[in-house]
Amino acid sequence: MTEKEIREKYRTLLNDLDFDKIELELRTPNIFQILGVSRTEIRHSNFLSWLLDPNGTHGLGKLFLIKFLRELATSEIATDLNEFEIEDLNFNNVELRREWKNIDLLIIFDTLVVCVENKMDSKDHSNQLSKYRKIIDETFKEHKKVYVYLTPTGELPKEIKEREFYVTYSYEHIIDHADKVLKIHGNSLNTGVYQYIFDYLTTLKRELMKNDTLNELAGKIYKSHKELFDFIWENKPDGEAELNSIISDKTRQSDWIIGSKSKGFVRFLTKELDPIIPRKGKGWAQKECFLFEIIFARNRKNATFQTCISPSDPAIQEIFCKALENIPEFGKPTGKWLVHFQYSWKFDTTDMIVVDEKEILKMLDLEWGKITDIVNKVETELLKYKDELEKYC
Repeated sequence: MTEKEIREKYRTLLNDLDFDKIELELRTPNIFQILGVSRTEIRHSNFLSWLLDPNGTHGLGKLFLIKFLRELATSEIATDLNEFEIEDLNFNNVELRREWKNIDLLIIFDTLVVCVENKMDSKDHSNQLSKYRKIIDETFKEHKKVYVYLTPTGELPKEIKEREFYVTYSYEHIIDHADKVLKIHGNSLNTGVYQYIFDYLTTLKRELMKNDTLNELAGKIYKSHKELFDFIWENKPDGEAELNSIISDKTRQSDWIIGSKSKGFVRFLTKELDPIIPRKGKGWAQKECFLFEIIFARNRKNATFQTCISPSDPAIQEIFCKALENIPEFGKPTGKWLVHFQYSWKFDTTDMIVVDEKEILKMLDLEWGKITDIVNKVETELLKYKDELEKYC
């Protein structure tokens, strides 16, 4: 497209009333999106625990919990739960436990226990469902038991043998129950409680189920302005290059010197180390025999900081190993590239269509102190071998 065509299509988009609606809706505050927990399993389990608690501050009493139990009772798998006996349960003495023995949510009555495993973006693994069932069976021998596998759309457990024990339950059911609660009891709810539940519903529909009115509007707008959006997508900034630039700038601000460059890596040395590091290695563009590395990738949820000795003369490698093995936190390296220290942390950029520099710097700042501490320790030890290293420079 020509510049004139792009400008015309952009003006048409700005004059689209649906675009105004979606822009206004996106600016409406939502507590779950503000806190950045829209897809965090543990936060969803916390909120569900609050909704299901008859003594919760929501003021709904046992309403939500009864709806939940009645839904479970319709499953042929939940043989220990009789729909006609639910009202006879002692709701005054119910206990809800979070992350007990790593179980997401446990609902304990005098005579019944309900075990809920909550999976948002992952599947069961490491035989965890059978492990949880064994724990419950041994701890609550006299109780009736119901096991629940909660997923966005009611998927079956990955662990095939556990499918006969776990009732599949979906967030679609939770949305349905919460919708009805707001419609019927909304006027009697505390204003804050109403807003919390409303925001939670919006988050589930928009982020998890992709069936909120905003999702529908987005689809409609895309169809109306497809050519413009496709052109923008084809020419969007390179995310990894932007990340590299942000991390490199952060590194320079610490007065460190950038080393050999690669798209998904930021490598560096301190000003004191740079002159004494031999350039006789194999693998890096500038042939450094040693570098600090921050490793990231656009499709990963973690970043890693490590020390790395490149393949080179064994005598040179031996000097570095001798120095680094004096640092208590460091282990013994293996492999062709010798890594004595490695540290990973959460660095999730998978949902960023456009790289958010403030958010990236925030994630880096949380770990920069630890990185700096290791860099300083390495510098101290390597400088002790300055004369030996300079022989190879």
